[in-house]
Amino acid sequence: MLSVACIGLGVWQLRRLAGRRAANSAILAGRAQPPLVIADGSGSGPLGNRRARVTGELDQQREFVIRDRVVRGVPAVVILTPLRIPGRDTALLVNRGYVPAPDAVDPHNRGWSELGVVQFEGDLLPVPDQGDGQPLTHEGRETWKRLDLTAMRARLPYPLAPLYLIAQADSAAGVEHTVRGRSYPFRAEPPPLSEGPHLMYAVQWFGIAGAVFAFGIIFVLRGGPPRQLAP
Repeated sequence: MLSVACIGLGVWQLRRLAGRRAANSAILAGRAQPPLVIADGSGSGPLGNRRARVTGELDQQREFVIRDRVVRGVPAVVILTPLRIPGRDTALLVNRGYVPAPDAVDPHNRGWSELGVVQFEGDLLPVPDQGDGQPLTHEGRETWKRLDLTAMRARLPYPLAPLYLIAQADSAAGVEHTVRGRSYPFRAEPPPLSEGPHLMYAVQWFGIAGAVFAFGIIFVLRGGPPRQLAP
């Protein structure tokens, strides 16, 4: 029975692997489509895991700083700024990339403004909403451990879309600021797609099942546990 249970767990992990692969294929197919153009209030809303081109003005007074990051070996923070799109009440967060910070918390007064009407192209991803953004205030600047949709919405006087855009490196409008010969912000990359540990777990469960089965065969061939001689 134990061997059968282990085989069942291995099959379950293989099913989870198949589901993850199917989800990754859907994401790649969505990103391969022509980018959605979001420049005004017309058309349908953006879809997650799609490429998009957005135009609007950044609300840099209400941007979010994500702490404890490293880029190219340099401690940094990530800057996410609400983009106000003409004709839409709902803002879209734009991940504009990394800015160096000596303690990976406070970038001080280093400039990274992108003023006026700007355009970004990149990938749309869902904003996590797990209640673990961990906002902290350090020397008057609020920073976040990670994205947190509900908490971030509470910081803004207007609706915030449940998606954010990771601006790609060659976005048409990005104004980069040079610090010590390097330009900032460094544009971020979408998180890599992963199949997770399901295949490894499946192999482990099948291995346990095989070991249990082999032990059972040996046990039977030896006639069960050793018999004790009567006194």
